[in-house]
Amino acid sequence: MTPVRPPSRGVVCLPALDVRRRPDHRSELRSQLLLGEVVRRLGQGRDRKWWRVENLEDGYVGWVRTWGIVPAGTRRANLWRRRARCRVVRSHAEVRTGRGSGALVSPLFLNCRVIPGRSNGRFRWVELPDGRCGWIEARAIQVGFRGRPSLVERVLGLLGVPYLWGGRTPMGMDCSSFTQQVLLEQGVLLPRDADKQFRSASRLSRGQPPREGDLVFFGVGKGPVGHVGLALGGGYYAHSRGRVRINSTLSDNPLWDSELADQFRGFRRPLRRPLRGGPGGARRAESA
Repeated sequence: MTPVRPPSRGVVCLPALDVRRRPDHRSELRSQLLLGEVVRRLGQGRDRKWWRVENLEDGYVGWVRTWGIVPAGTRRANLWRRRARCRVVRSHAEVRTGRGSGALVSPLFLNCRVIPGRSNGRFRWVELPDGRCGWIEARAIQVGFRGRPSLVERVLGLLGVPYLWGGRTPMGMDCSSFTQQVLLEQGVLLPRDADKQFRSASRLSRGQPPREGDLVFFGVGKGPVGHVGLALGGGYYAHSRGRVRINSTLSDNPLWDSELADQFRGFRRPLRRPLRGGPGGARRAESA
């Protein structure tokens, strides 16, 4: 009998699925996957409760529990991508069995993706990757990137979000997931980690001032880049350090962060093109 091949793809069906260094809940939290993202299966644990996956959005690799993945072949995964046209545009939203009431089907976070259905007043019917359905406030989701908030508006809405190593949602973000998720909403795809964001961005020419949405980098000594933020203009930048906050690169500004001054590596401009992914790899320790 020919053995049945396990599916090559999967769609994330939890609002946030932890990505671990090893197939063990006690292992380091390296990142998180968002509901609706598609992964490629690279292997599985001996007990078949864990998959080693690559996030096809940013190329990041790690171990996840299978309870957060809907197995799918390439065709089914591509079909999901075509149909899941709506992104969540709020920090937190809820899908419920009724229009603004009823049992909770699932919470959703910023940039989660769902299949849109019919509208009824202020609410819209949506479908999740595992077939669960329910109503969500229509203004909490948008098709594509039209009507998106400005970068500054999004940053202001995330101020105070606590720092969480490996976190990728407004419940907790590290520095590189903050820049990644904010710029994703602006149509810019970034790698997952600060050092890879540094390598993928272009150096500004001599005398060229940074503009809103450029990346600002920091690193200890001559080591690799370990911290990243978003330029806001006028020397201001937003970053996740303890919490999402705004600081300044100018020493005469009250928001100057003196602890980061010696680590400043300069500004770079993210490339506005789709990211093709990569091998992933170990998380770099952040210098913040």
